[in-house]
Parts: sequence; structure tokens; C-alpha cells
Amino acid sequence: MIDSAKLTIKAGNGGDGVVHFYRGRFVPKGGPDGGDGGNGGDVYIETDPNLATLDHFAYKQKFEAKSGRPGGESKSSGKAGEDLHIKVPLGTVVRLTKPTGEESTTDFDTIGMVEVVANGGRGGRGNWRFRSSTNTTPIEAEVGMPGEEWQVEMDLKLLADVGLVGLPNVGKSTLLSILSNARPKVADYEFTTLEPNLGVLRLETGKKTKSIVIADIPGLIEGASEGRGLGIRFLRHVERTKLLVHLLALKNGEENLPVKDAVKKLVENYETIRKELAAYAKELVKKKEIVVLNKIDLLPQENVEKIVAGLAKKGIAVIKLSAGNLSGLPDLKQELSRLVKK
Repeated sequence: MIDSAKLTIKAGNGGDGVVHFYRGRFVPKGGPDGGDGGNGGDVYIETDPNLATLDHFAYKQKFEAKSGRPGGESKSSGKAGEDLHIKVPLGTVVRLTKPTGEESTTDFDTIGMVEVVANGGRGGRGNWRFRSSTNTTPIEAEVGMPGEEWQVEMDLKLLADVGLVGLPNVGKSTLLSILSNARPKVADYEFTTLEPNLGVLRLETGKKTKSIVIADIPGLIEGASEGRGLGIRFLRHVERTKLLVHLLALKNGEENLPVKDAVKKLVENYETIRKELAAYAKELVKKKEIVVLNKIDLLPQENVEKIVAGLAKKGIAVIKLSAGNLSGLPDLKQELSRLVKK
């Protein structure tokens, strides 16, 4: 998945004005009739709900609108340059930098959003524009103005209601697949998920159906905010979510740890992720959060309630869940519906 891109955009140049004098039968020395050049095409950026990544910028980094055509005789203006429309997925943040250093940032977060980001150059005036009572045969015309040129940086930040976070292999992709129609790759090793996955959870609330967009955010490990693992590439996708679902689970081989050690391990894992979120952006740890203790079917049943109680003493209230046998899933769906609505 390509979720960032750098490119150059340039609006079309204006066409040149023309120096021309009318010549016709019996009119060997007619007046000036050189036409104006056409205006250069503008560059637009617009959202396209059918796009999900910035992959289409992988092999092309320069985009130019068409330039205006030169003017013609008989005062005819040159044809205007064709505008260029660049399409981006919803949630794309576009930063524009001119050669002068001037900068602007636009967040393309709305369906149907269209913005002019580079204006085409004005066409030059032909010599008939310069005629006057004292200058009946002007031999001057204007060249077209250059179109605006920008350096562009694009960052895609997924638009989702809920973000699934947690250490690798805690069951985020499996949970996404059972909550929604998504079919992410699932396997029992770290970094199965190499790019964010989106799914839609549909909840029946009376006669209405509520849709909740869920994003599985991969690659968060200790040091992710500093570039370790995959996390630095994907932490940006957590920024727009309204709610975080933080999954906790013991690794293979840790299921039979004494309750005290299991609680300690889970608290450490929880704090690792919270630390990385805060290091990337402090606002992330202020978001509403549901903490889920996953894979409870792999734990000794007599230990589950003790572990839940131990986490509660540490200030971490959890919903118990087994993504394997779907135990606890109704409780999680109910809490998701309540908090997203709120």
C-alpha cells in the first residue's frame, strides 16, 4: 500500500499573443488583427471514493495541465489549455510548496471535494489590443504568462470510526474479519499484516442499520514512533479514528504463566502501545478506548477472572473476548455501538 507520495504539478502556460496585420484583396496594408493567446489550463485535486491508496502516483511524479495556444489572425484567440484533474482517495492531506517557499495545506476529507491547486497562466495580448490613434500599426504583442508550479507532498490518513491497535499477533486481523466483511491475511506470526485493512461493521439498531468503519493498524511495537518495525508508516492512520480498540493477549507459551506474571506482562504490553501512541501524537492517548483481553479460550479458565481483576486493579478495565469461539463478541459490539454513537 502506498500512502504517501511526492510529485510536481504545473498549470499550463498562457499562449502568446500574435503580431499580425490584415491583408486582403485591394487591402495591402490593413490594420492590426493579431489575436490573444489562450489561457493555460488549471490543475485541480479532487476526492474519488473509489480510490483507497496513492498507488497511482508510484510511477509518475510530474503532472502538467495543457498550455494555451497562440493567438491567430483576424483577432481570433488561441484555444485555452485543457484543465488537469488529479484524483486522490478520501483522507488525503496535500501540502503544496512553491519555488518561492510559499506553502499551503489542504485536507481532502469530504466526498465531492474539488480544489484548484495551480492556476494556469494568462494568455498574452495580440497586437490589435495595442492599437491607438497615435499607434495605428503596433508591432508588439505579449508572451503568455507561465502557469503556477508546486512541489506536492501527499499523505493518506484513513477515515475510520474505529482503529484496532495492539502488539503484533494479538488477533487484530482476526477480530476485523469477524466484525466485518474484510478478509485480511491471518497467520500465527508477527507482522502478518503489512498494510492497514478496512472493514465495515453493520449493526441493527431497531429499524435502522448503523455502519461503523474499522481499521486494523499494523506494525506497532516498542520504538514504532522512532521508526522501528512497521509502525512509523501507519501511526498516521490512527489520527482520524474516533475510538481505539486496544487488544491485549498473551503470546504462545505464556498462557500458563502464574496470574501475577500474566497480569504484569499484559500491563507492560498495554503501556508499550500507549507510550508509542503518545510519542507520535499526544492527542492519540486522549481518544476514547475499549481494551479487549483476547484469546481467553487459550487461558486456563480458572485464571481468566483473576487476570481481569488484576488488570482492573491496575486501572485497565477489559472486555473478555475469544476471537476463536466468538465468546464476548456481543459485549464488544454493544460497546462499540454505544461509544461510536456517543
